[in-house]
Amino acid sequence: MLIESTLCLAAQEIATIQSRYASNGLSLCNVALCGSEQFKEWEHYPKNDLIDGQSGYEFYYHAHSSNEMPDGEHGHFHLFKRDDQVAKQFHHLIAISLDQKGLPVRIFTTNQWVTGEQWLSADQTVTLLRDFDMAVKGRMAPLSRWVSAFTKLFYSDMKELIIQRDEVMSALSSKLGNREVAYSARDHHVLTEKKIDLLNRLSEHLSIVH
Repeated sequence: MLIESTLCLAAQEIATIQSRYASNGLSLCNVALCGSEQFKEWEHYPKNDLIDGQSGYEFYYHAHSSNEMPDGEHGHFHLFKRDDQVAKQFHHLIAISLDQKGLPVRIFTTNQWVTGEQWLSADQTVTLLRDFDMAVKGRMAPLSRWVSAFTKLFYSDMKELIIQRDEVMSALSSKLGNREVAYSARDHHVLTEKKIDLLNRLSEHLSIVH
């Protein structure tokens, strides 16, 4: 569990960044699309992902086909850690969905079909998530800070989902016959999920600051 001061700082960072975007008439959805006027299903925004070459953390924003998206959701971020030892291998950590107003409304985990990741155990994945931090330059820098702060503010919730993910995968493997089939089962691509309320979470921790 993260200490309260870390959560308060994360809440302040998120609130500040979103307020600055809002003052310029931008939502997180607008920013996540990197200036693109069209939002095409399955395409990555930015095109080659946003990557911190120093830490190996990265993310991109996209949307699945409309029949695979919950009502009211605009798209979602996928967060990753590149493997330090094996080139071109990466590990999916968590996904964060935004609604049409650009507010995060859901976090979820996936199987390998979604991202083509190299699967890690829950303990390994949680460790990588705990240290998630990106520092990039340019106009996407505030968004990378927002995502990093978000992983701190909702770390406990994400940890719980990742632990449950492995439990669901074990049960699904038994049901479908083996783990490899479960890894690639399109009908079971979302393994665990949880609705969230960012504004309530911010008020909890920002009230401590004041």
